[in-house]
Amino acid sequence: MEKIILNIWYSNKIFYRLVSYILFPISLLYILIFYLFRIFKTELKISVPILCVGNINVGGTGKTSTLLEIIKYFKNKEKNICVLLKGYGGKKHTFKKVSTNDSATLVGDEAMLFSNHVPTYISTNRMLAVNKILNDISPDFILLDDGFQDKSLFKDKNILMVNGERGFGNRLCLPAGPLRELIKPALKRAQFLIIVGDDKTKIESMCNDIKIDTLTASIEPLYIDKNKKYLAFSGIGNNQSFFDTLINNNCTVPKTVEFPDHHFFTEDELNHLKQMASDNNLTLITTEKDFVRIPKEKREGIECLKVEIKLPNMEDFMHKLVN
Repeated sequence: MEKIILNIWYSNKIFYRLVSYILFPISLLYILIFYLFRIFKTELKISVPILCVGNINVGGTGKTSTLLEIIKYFKNKEKNICVLLKGYGGKKHTFKKVSTNDSATLVGDEAMLFSNHVPTYISTNRMLAVNKILNDISPDFILLDDGFQDKSLFKDKNILMVNGERGFGNRLCLPAGPLRELIKPALKRAQFLIIVGDDKTKIESMCNDIKIDTLTASIEPLYIDKNKKYLAFSGIGNNQSFFDTLINNNCTVPKTVEFPDHHFFTEDELNHLKQMASDNNLTLITTEKDFVRIPKEKREGIECLKVEIKLPNMEDFMHKLVN
């Protein structure tokens, strides 16, 4: 089902285009409701700057990698920072400070990754959360993972992420397309647009009449053994981007297996993957997000590809971000 939806959103084939046009009236209703909610909501500004990394596409755009890079920069500058997110994929919490002893089933995979570096909080109520955070650690900055569409909280700076190959898909809003809101109004509310990978869909040309800093970033593995042959599997927002990262770094990947975003692997699925790898003399490899969702006792024989996002002129970008 997920593949069909992605084809409707991103494929140029006539059949899928036709389906998106059939769904278009529902998209118009979605847009109307979305902007009506925005009209009647008031943003509340707090005393600490909030820096939001978000997107307008449903699915993976590189937010987690970008936030980890920003975290690393702030830590090197000895800034007191924290991350706030909803903890998608875990259980719903009105407010919870994430512990490194928590599991991905409890708090979500992204929260687990962030908690290894900085204080991390998950909450279904961002306004409640920021007040509790201020009482807990008095941060210099609060980094907001997602939340670009949430108008209850004022964001001092907004960073929008988009995949260069996928772009904005058919440029339609849900459910006819992958967008949570209209492109132009979203770009006008953001200060930065980060295009991950080559701009194959001419995203930058949409920003000619908009005051926004546009950057192109690349995803690079921290380490990969290019002598091995891999069976790559993942359950992230853009599985193909993971497979492409391996292939673009000259890895041999004869087999790939896709799962839905934030998928929790069953014992049978993991055993099947291990058997498939063994039968074909391949090494299993997955993403860091997927790895934290695998029970510790089942991780043996599975490699984890750790990556980092490379931004040009990181110092200049961060100077603009915090000033």
